[in-house]
Amino acid sequence: MEFPDLGEHCQLENCNAIDFLPLQCKCGKVFCRTHFTEHCVSGTCEMAPKAKEINLENTDKIYKCSQKACRKGNLHEMLCVKCGKHYCIEHRFHASCPEIDDETMAAKIEQFEAPRRQFKEANKHLQDKITENIRKALQSSAKVKTAAKIHLMRIKQKAIGPKSIPVKDRVYFAIGKPNNMEAKSVKIIKDVNNIDYIESLTLDPDLKDTVPVFISSQWTLGRSIDSICDSCNIKNENNKQGDVKLRIFRQLDGYCISPLKMDVELSELIKQEILLEGDKIIVEYIATSVLSTLEDSAQIFLIS
Repeated sequence: MEFPDLGEHCQLENCNAIDFLPLQCKCGKVFCRTHFTEHCVSGTCEMAPKAKEINLENTDKIYKCSQKACRKGNLHEMLCVKCGKHYCIEHRFHASCPEIDDETMAAKIEQFEAPRRQFKEANKHLQDKITENIRKALQSSAKVKTAAKIHLMRIKQKAIGPKSIPVKDRVYFAIGKPNNMEAKSVKIIKDVNNIDYIESLTLDPDLKDTVPVFISSQWTLGRSIDSICDSCNIKNENNKQGDVKLRIFRQLDGYCISPLKMDVELSELIKQEILLEGDKIIVEYIATSVLSTLEDSAQIFLIS
């Protein structure tokens, strides 16, 4: 050893480690840095500096938590208003305080929990009120736009989609996913006079069991369907030959959006008010045979 006289051995029993920068207590014993701290806070040495007397710097003090077995210290003293002792944040309102009984502790907990519970109840009431307003608005076609705007505010809060879409181009919808890949029954209307108008429909304004998404208004309908399927994890085989194809329908009346033309732009559909931003859209599979025999002027509706 090159410097046999440098440093001293820790005098704690079972340690005896040599420390080149030892710390000496007022009682005369020398300790390594780790055991000096334990010696000071153990309470076995009357001459050991108290916790708040241990200086980090000239003016810094450490206040030891009064909770038994807790070794945490704070630079700022936090005295309990009941017993006057200092506690760390974790044990600030701990039941170990002899002046805090179960009733007082319950009151303290209630003080912190009450605002959170009140907010939750108020938010539920607000959501129920919004849903009720939508239900009333959808009783007539003249108020469908108002309902869509309310839907839109709720959808935007949790919508998912490609982050590469510029914010100014994003349009938002609530998507209802198909339960399986079986072709759904549809009604083909060749005469516009046979279409049921909105006033005669029973509408569901709730967004439950839907996925809020955003897509680009600059995309074609075909690309929009592809993106919706990616975001909602819907199996999409529109680019393959098969017995079924995916199409989108308005929840409002079950109307299929452009069943034959996939190259129509979404912005044009919104401009013509075939779709409204904030609409609830149902994605479903329909038979390829139905599409292959469909006339350009015919319309498709889901059979509920």
